[in-house]
Amino acid sequence: MIKNTSPLVSLALNVYNEEKNIDKIYKECKSVFKKAKIPYEIIFIEGGSSDNSWKILQNLAKNNKDVKVIQAEMGPGQKINAGIKAAKGKYFGYMCSDGQDNPNVIPQFIKLLEEKKADFVKGRRVERDCWQRKFISRVYNRLAGILFGLNLTDINMHPKVFRRELVKGVNLISRCESVDLEIVLRAHKKGYKIVEIPVRERMRKGGKSSVNIKVALKMFLDILSYKWGSKNKALRGSMK
Repeated sequence: MIKNTSPLVSLALNVYNEEKNIDKIYKECKSVFKKAKIPYEIIFIEGGSSDNSWKILQNLAKNNKDVKVIQAEMGPGQKINAGIKAAKGKYFGYMCSDGQDNPNVIPQFIKLLEEKKADFVKGRRVERDCWQRKFISRVYNRLAGILFGLNLTDINMHPKVFRRELVKGVNLISRCESVDLEIVLRAHKKGYKIVEIPVRERMRKGGKSSVNIKVALKMFLDILSYKWGSKNKALRGSMK
């Protein structure tokens, strides 16, 4: 591919207390894109961190032209929204910066998109780290499938990569983890072909997960809201 062009893909990474992981995930993503000869930009969105994440990101952007850094409010939805507004690529992708999401699969995702075999490509975990999270995930995905007609087994798994036009100029409704459901629903309502690729989730090498029982409960409540509540109304209004 030609150098010095607009990025083919904009990859947004959610950062929350990831000072130990930022440099590692940047170098890994850069290596993946360079090896695959894919024009890219990497957008780190930090918010709510109590460690040195923001300072490290500022230094990273200062020394690397392929990096953009943004500060946003803490919620994952708000961070992705900020990343969307800064993105320039034909495709938009996002994942976490904790090292658990595997960027090595992204070239495969891009290939499917470029060959028009998919409009939206996402990961699907081949196994979970504990039975409790596996059980919650199965119930969540089954409920979403029944309510919305989604034929997906892992709505929340990353990376996700899709045509940026899906979200260009859009203000996402969700502020929290249910942003994954919102984006999938937007693609589903637009008739996008969504393809899931098996991906093995990696072990976290630093930082701390922000997912807990309270977050899981909020995600289940949001499913109901996207079906019958205020989020359903807001989503329909934003897609007119």
